[in-house]
Amino acid sequence: MFKKDLTRRQFVKTAGAGIAALGMMGQIPSLAWAAKNYTFGSASAAGSWYPLAVAMAKVINDNVPGYNVTGVTTPGASRENILRIDRKEMEIGWSSANILYKGYNGLKPFKAKQKVTGWFAAYPGLFTIAVRKGSGITDISQLKGKKVALGTPGSQTMMDNVNLIFKNCGLNADKDLKPEYIRFPDAVQKMIDGHIDACSYFMGIGVPGYVQLADSTDVVFLPIPAAAQPKILKQDPAYFIGEIPAGTYKGQDKAVAAAGMAYTVACGPFLSDEFMYNATKAVFENLSFIASASANFKRTSLANVYKGMPIPVHPGAAKYFKEKGITP
Repeated sequence: MFKKDLTRRQFVKTAGAGIAALGMMGQIPSLAWAAKNYTFGSASAAGSWYPLAVAMAKVINDNVPGYNVTGVTTPGASRENILRIDRKEMEIGWSSANILYKGYNGLKPFKAKQKVTGWFAAYPGLFTIAVRKGSGITDISQLKGKKVALGTPGSQTMMDNVNLIFKNCGLNADKDLKPEYIRFPDAVQKMIDGHIDACSYFMGIGVPGYVQLADSTDVVFLPIPAAAQPKILKQDPAYFIGEIPAGTYKGQDKAVAAAGMAYTVACGPFLSDEFMYNATKAVFENLSFIASASANFKRTSLANVYKGMPIPVHPGAAKYFKEKGITP
């Protein structure tokens, strides 16, 4: 019998120090030595993917006997997760929809088709561009000549910042900006310390890093200009124009237009149908527990598992979805 939705108090109790402290105690079964060990890739520790990977790993471990899944940080995020799944160094990993599509089809930045399948589309992510309020900057065009953090080299955030977001806003990242290609946690700290002027990262709504930033210093969130929006959508149809709701972060009184797309979870095609069916059942029968790790997961539902999923879904997961009346 699968364990149903747990409370946040139960999650903190069973997961040790809890997601806020990035604890992972309580995730390893007592018979881990006899279990198959799987890795669940995420991104940096400051975003939503890592605590979600830990929480999802826990519900799988608790409900699918014989497996020990461990959530891990992966600095290269989407691209790294897909590459490692292809090499069978990782079994499950988070990815943005467009990078998953490119990996599956062997498009740049990948050199060949990656052996990867979809699991489900979870929730939307948005490019969130924060600037120090004291700078007086209110428009992306005013970032010219400023120090702007754009993500780690080779990451989806970095590539889409350079080739999609800032390009269609009329800025050449390497020539017009003073770019810093660094991790999100480092960017948050540099913003707080006043060492950079702005940062742009693809994140879920209300992620801890941006909450910390807004709570620690006065920042303004820059909207995608109306003129740039159709250009972004034409260049990459995986994107949509959404918004960061008013009040998401301290001092943010108005909704902010932002470019976004689906956050998805991918897995190895080599995983058994039985494991993926049971893992899917475990996750979707414990949505409230997983959402206690990150509020972003509250936007995840069975009805939307195929919305924004750009590649075929693993047969084991598809079997569970079909039983629940959900088909592509």
